[in-house]
Amino acid sequence: MIGNNILQGVPNFRDIGGMETADGRRIRPHRLLRGGHLADLTEQDRERLSGEFGLRTVVDLRTTGERSRKPDQVLPGVTYLHCPIFDNPAEGVTREEQIPADPVRSAMEMARHMEGQARERMIGLYSMFFEEHGIAHFREFFRILLTQEEGAVLWHCTMGKDRCGTAAVLLETALGVPMETVLADYLYTNERVRPLTEDIIARARVLTDDEALFEQMRIMDSADTAFLNAALDKAAAISGSLDAFLTEQLDLTPANRARLRELYLE
Repeated sequence: MIGNNILQGVPNFRDIGGMETADGRRIRPHRLLRGGHLADLTEQDRERLSGEFGLRTVVDLRTTGERSRKPDQVLPGVTYLHCPIFDNPAEGVTREEQIPADPVRSAMEMARHMEGQARERMIGLYSMFFEEHGIAHFREFFRILLTQEEGAVLWHCTMGKDRCGTAAVLLETALGVPMETVLADYLYTNERVRPLTEDIIARARVLTDDEALFEQMRIMDSADTAFLNAALDKAAAISGSLDAFLTEQLDLTPANRARLRELYLE
């Protein structure tokens, strides 16, 4: 990865520049950025995004409810686009019910609603990414990328984990990054998010000693290959393979893939 891939106010932020493709090329730095919501940017974050990264476009994958609760800060000269992967709340992935004033109780309540089935529910939710609504917005995500001549595109959900992570998997695959590297980037989220989760759990221990609840919270906040495979299996079920899905459902024709690589590889 290129440079300092941490912004103080953006959960799970990183520049995917530097990732190597199967043919030995690399993703250009300061062009493709991923992360969580932009509601809590610090002044230093704002300066880095505008200056160092040359941010031009933000693609928000969240629902309308999530955006209302934690609206992105607006930076001058940046275009903000909405591509909601879900049109309705999806518990465990979308975070409409999170109350900023009490994130601990909110996280506990979400975990309780999982009823001990967090892993199974997350697998089920990932398989829903590629319903008709989600496919249309992933297709729009690529249309946006194909029009970005210069500057950085930043796509995000709430924690930069599930919807954002799946978008990254699709993009990195389309750019020719080997699946082993793609999976490593997806799972790197665990290193970035785990400290935030454990902080919430430490604060929750004042309210309860329910270790089973804490484990549900950890599962909800994790990136897991079983989750991702549910989405990839759905893509294969629709089109026969992930590669065919990219072509048939996301309009990544050979010409569009060549253009994508021209724009974002060096």
